[in-house]
Amino acid sequence: MKGITEEKNRILILGASGFIGTNLTLRLLSEQKRLTLFDRPGALYPDAIRQAAAAGRVRFYEGDFARTDLSAALAETETVYHLISTTCPANSNRDVAMEMEENLIATIRFLDACVAADVKKVVFLSSGGTVYGKHHTGICREQEEAFPITSYGVQKLAIEKMLYLYHEMHGLDYRIVRLSNPYGPYQRPDGVQGVVTTFTWRAIQGLPILVYGDGSVVRDYIYIDDAVEGILRIAKQDGGHRLYNLGRGEGRSVRDVIAAIGEVLGKEPEVTYLPGRPVDVPVNVLDISRFRQDFGPFDPICLTEGIRRLTEFYRHQE
Repeated sequence: MKGITEEKNRILILGASGFIGTNLTLRLLSEQKRLTLFDRPGALYPDAIRQAAAAGRVRFYEGDFARTDLSAALAETETVYHLISTTCPANSNRDVAMEMEENLIATIRFLDACVAADVKKVVFLSSGGTVYGKHHTGICREQEEAFPITSYGVQKLAIEKMLYLYHEMHGLDYRIVRLSNPYGPYQRPDGVQGVVTTFTWRAIQGLPILVYGDGSVVRDYIYIDDAVEGILRIAKQDGGHRLYNLGRGEGRSVRDVIAAIGEVLGKEPEVTYLPGRPVDVPVNVLDISRFRQDFGPFDPICLTEGIRRLTEFYRHQE
């Protein structure tokens, strides 16, 4: 029995080459963990992760999540971090049936594989920004009913419920992290997500910042190092709950973000305003009191400091 315990100590990260996955991988490698990383074919990883693979501490799997048999990847796995999604809020609702097949149905099949492989715990990155919808006071709490207005949010909520079901049916332990809006190093600055990262990068490049609406939309922004710290606390500790909001617990408008970037760069960014989008909920701030009550003090860095660190990261990449 002792030998079996020693073998099942790998961590599998789904969506490992993405923004959150890359930062989580680097943090776990700093803790000397043995990792299995899964992502799409041709996914790119930083040199530090490639070097860890050469040293035997990381192994790679690749494929289409909805169509790849991950049984082999689960062979020695104790904990899974499920970060993968084929859509994002801005481009969901276009083909709801396909989105459900590629995310919800694919996850159900994956949970079956986890049960068969005797995986102990699945940590799922849900969405604090989309699950709650717009029928709330602007401060979102875990115990409130959720009414997403995007297919992306519906997928996340449905996967949360499936995790509960698999726990009831098979005893599969799980944690759900409803994450706010993370930003920082390794996030794509030219993608469709990440207001802070995208705006900062464009301002550094001297490009206009593109704002949908009048800039009054309020979100809860958290620097990626703080987000990873919170994710790991939720994953590793028994806080008494399986569902947690994770953010800074403070709302900042898009105009606030632009002002903070201007303060850090010492120049006012150029801004182009575009028509607002129906998928943008006016205010979304996460109540993180449950997290603090269960895991102790949590004081993420402020927006200005986060932008300063992100700016330094970009300057060192030049």
